[in-house]
Amino acid sequence: MLPVSRLTRFSTRRAARRPMATGDHDQQVRAAEIRLLYDNAHTGSIVTVVIASLLAYAHWDSIPRAVVLAWLLYMLGVAAARSLLVRLYRQASPGEEVGRWNQLFVVGAALAALGWGAGAFILNPARQPANEILLVFAVGGVMLGGASLLAARPEAFLAFLLPAGFLTALRLAIDGDRTHLMMAFLAGLFTVATVVTTWRFHVVIASSLRLGFANRELIASLRAAKDEADALNRQLELRVRDRTARLTEADQRKDEFLATLAHELRNPLAPIRFALEALKANAPPPMATRARDIMERQVGQLVRLVDDLLDVSRITANKIQLHREPLDITRLMTMAAESIAPLATAAGHTLHVEPPARALIVSGDSARLVQVFTNILQNAVKFTPGGGEIWFTAEAHAGRAVVRIRDTGVGIASDALPRVFEMFHQAEPILERTVGGLGIGLTLARRLVEMQDGQIEIRSGGTGQGTEVEIRFPIVSAEAPTAAPVGRPARAAGRPLRVLVVEDNLDAATMLELAIAGLGHQTCRAHDGGTALTAAAQFAPDVIFLDIGLPGINGYTVARRLREMPEMAHVHIAALTGWGQDEDRRRARDAGCDHHLTKPLSPAALEDLLVTFAVPRGA
Repeated sequence: MLPVSRLTRFSTRRAARRPMATGDHDQQVRAAEIRLLYDNAHTGSIVTVVIASLLAYAHWDSIPRAVVLAWLLYMLGVAAARSLLVRLYRQASPGEEVGRWNQLFVVGAALAALGWGAGAFILNPARQPANEILLVFAVGGVMLGGASLLAARPEAFLAFLLPAGFLTALRLAIDGDRTHLMMAFLAGLFTVATVVTTWRFHVVIASSLRLGFANRELIASLRAAKDEADALNRQLELRVRDRTARLTEADQRKDEFLATLAHELRNPLAPIRFALEALKANAPPPMATRARDIMERQVGQLVRLVDDLLDVSRITANKIQLHREPLDITRLMTMAAESIAPLATAAGHTLHVEPPARALIVSGDSARLVQVFTNILQNAVKFTPGGGEIWFTAEAHAGRAVVRIRDTGVGIASDALPRVFEMFHQAEPILERTVGGLGIGLTLARRLVEMQDGQIEIRSGGTGQGTEVEIRFPIVSAEAPTAAPVGRPARAAGRPLRVLVVEDNLDAATMLELAIAGLGHQTCRAHDGGTALTAAAQFAPDVIFLDIGLPGINGYTVARRLREMPEMAHVHIAALTGWGQDEDRRRARDAGCDHHLTKPLSPAALEDLLVTFAVPRGA
């Protein structure tokens, strides 16, 4: 049901669209009154014929018959004319002007009144009081009957009552004797009383009609409001049904995503666990090497899954930051192809890389564009059966750099194609999927492409027909930017450092200590905020890797207290945490941290960072 306020607004709005002015009400009432006159006119005509015939019969021998016959024919002619007028009225168009019909009816009523008044004069034989009294009573009865039939319109009943009543009173007064004068006075008083009573009857009729039309309009407005309310309720029901279906689908997809996430996280953990067991069992060097390679690949898979989730979270919250610069499409393609080549080779695919014939320069974030190309290439590798082919091409078209990734894979069904960019959407049911993934790669790719003024489109001929992804970016320049050096340059180790590791996770702290010690540095460990402050004062570190989520005192507070110690002014403090949003970086910087690093920290990044720290401040 709709709230009362909403229903009131609909009624008000409809009334505003169809206002009914007072003039419209008056016109409707007048038309209804005239219709009442014509509906009762036949009754008046019949009464006229009957009474006129009786009076003519009663006076046939007392008055010259020619006079009686002439009067009777006049009355019958007026009755016939009024009957004809009624027929014409009923045949007329409903929208025809009612004023003309009112005038014609008033004329007919006046002619009938003149006939009755004339009868009072000519049907009044001398020395026959009985006939005179009969005539007076007949005219009075006709006036009373006419008043009831003509009360709808004042013009009609005044045109009938006044001539008939006052002509009769005048005829009685002409005799001059006391009796006739009294009868004339009573006839005039009767006429006035009849007019007043009929006028009040007219007011009641007009009020009833006006109230009826107002009620009819109100009922029509309420019915219209009800119809609008019903229509809106139907729309709301459809919307609620549609939204409920979407929420149900979203909830189902969420459950599927959580199940997929658990599956994808467990997949790398299983080989990591077996590789660890192999290392603990003193496996021969070839097996140990293979176990380490497996662990490295699976950890990389875990890191990629977490990075994808964080990227989607940042994009959804509109917190991702792009570092846009002029980029050469050829160089981006080379970097993406190099990262995907081992996977393609392992799957037995042939990767065809065809860069553009000339340099195509676009504006974008290098890391993010390579991420987009890599994600799509990974999908092509995953969804192409062994021994397939993948084409990675680019060309200029209509002022845009057009990058295409096409494969001979399983393709996409026509009903699933419109939804491939939806979050967590995957074409296959969970238990029937032949490849892994969270279903967020294409969503992430589209958002990153659109954030850099590009468009992405996916085409497929259907199941088993392969897939083609087309990405378009505006070309901003014809000159290629200076290529950045590829690879990681060798760096001097620098001086040995004293490194304090503050981490509440014992395994993480131990592995970080081993990695730092392996680079030739001295380490110390603390597992909570209070111990960290004490260890810093005693150990006098050069570098502190500080976890933020610590028991007791969090890492931000620890950093502030360390910066309050004069002896800690030269110390490099690096926040090493799983919290990686922009707000987390700002809070770390405000607390006094020199760097903000997100877990897991790669060994190469750790080595580069320590080399940087080994250079004295200001050197």
